[in-house]
Amino acid sequence: MPNRGAVRLLVLLLTTVLLAVGGRASADVDVPRPVLNVDFPDPAVVETPGGLVAYSTGDRVPYAWARRADGTWQRGRGVLTHRPTWSREGGVWAVDVVRVSGVWLLYYATPVQGMGEHGRCIGVARSSSARGPFRPVGSAPLVCPSYAKVPTAQDPMLPRDPTLPRAGVIDPSFFRDADGTPYLVYKTDRTPSSIRLVQLNDEGQGVSAGATSVELVRSAGVLENPSLVVRPEGYVLLLSEGDWTRCGYRTRWIRSATLGDWTVPETGMLLDTATTGLCGPGGADVVDDGATRLFLHGWTCRGTTSPCTGQGKWDHKPRQRGIRAMYAATLEWPGGVPQVTGWLEPR
Repeated sequence: MPNRGAVRLLVLLLTTVLLAVGGRASADVDVPRPVLNVDFPDPAVVETPGGLVAYSTGDRVPYAWARRADGTWQRGRGVLTHRPTWSREGGVWAVDVVRVSGVWLLYYATPVQGMGEHGRCIGVARSSSARGPFRPVGSAPLVCPSYAKVPTAQDPMLPRDPTLPRAGVIDPSFFRDADGTPYLVYKTDRTPSSIRLVQLNDEGQGVSAGATSVELVRSAGVLENPSLVVRPEGYVLLLSEGDWTRCGYRTRWIRSATLGDWTVPETGMLLDTATTGLCGPGGADVVDDGATRLFLHGWTCRGTTSPCTGQGKWDHKPRQRGIRAMYAATLEWPGGVPQVTGWLEPR
């Protein structure tokens, strides 16, 4: 297990790249087109024998499926049958799906009482099919701060860190280490942002007996949507950074030689407006469907496949009809560092 004491990341390391919000890409950037040009934020994608299934933020977890990464993608209804008994009404945010011991598991963040309008905690649901229906597991959250008005979670994050806001936890992401040990990675909401990790049991439906979560990295700004990958050269975290409503939202990578010590990692920018031409490329998820694919979202406007341009919050501009569409790219790892080497065009 990671060392609880090795938990801080220098803020300066995470803010080395400053972007002009809403800036246009340079003239030599060939702007990608989305493979699914509907509102489909925070895509999580899995490979199945019948093709790919993708899930997004939204009420009861909207999904889509396709034979190939470039489509054609077809949409289905929400896969989550109902919210758990400990949840209140509200949208389900950024999810992750994985198959463990023959069962499909859906990790999700849903609203709860006691943490304001947006406070959420993490639960798990299961299904025999990647397309659902998924039914919540257990009568308590998988991860939830002890101050929420819910039954005690398996990971109550004790003792509570007074330097973090009372805002709950979001963005669950499953990770299996090279030795087969399963973990859940997630974010404490609002700022300062922190990314935490807790060991799961072998079935992935609960926290490992006696395990408690530990903090991996922290930033004074927004750092979210963790996706953890293990490579021969080390562990790589893909993280969204910045304001998700603006074109300056971007995807950063952070690499550590060990899972337990992220105090002095390597870091760099994977996706931003200047290098891709996209508006707010974030919410990245890595999938291996014969090649390593990267799925992500970005803002498109006015019912076209063109990225939004300009400044401001795109979720506050109804006349522009901004949506977060899904893009797909090919990902390679020269020297253990993630690099986008091409974009998939929609069929």
